[in-house]
Amino acid sequence: MQPTDAQLWAAGLGFVLPPVIAIVNQPRWSGAVKGLMMLAVAALVGLGTAYFNGDLDGKPVVTCMLLAAVAIGTSYHTVWKPSGIAPGIERATSTGGAPAPPRGV
Repeated sequence: MQPTDAQLWAAGLGFVLPPVIAIVNQPRWSGAVKGLMMLAVAALVGLGTAYFNGDLDGKPVVTCMLLAAVAIGTSYHTVWKPSGIAPGIERATSTGGAPAPPRGV
């Protein structure tokens, strides 16, 4: 099965969005809050790409949202976080306050 244009746009946007998300994210926020922020952005990307490609029927919208979420998470953990770009943006755009303490696994 070939991916649709909407799915390709969702994946492509998801790959480049972590630095944009890092502008809003704050170092003091917990991982759960940052994760919810990422899911909200993925939902918006999925809705937007499906809308602009005329695929606003149930399944294509959900597929675009899921693809965006996977692309955002994967690119953040494999490219943007290890390179220090996303954490650096978070620190540079922080509104103050102490970072959230790390939690044990």
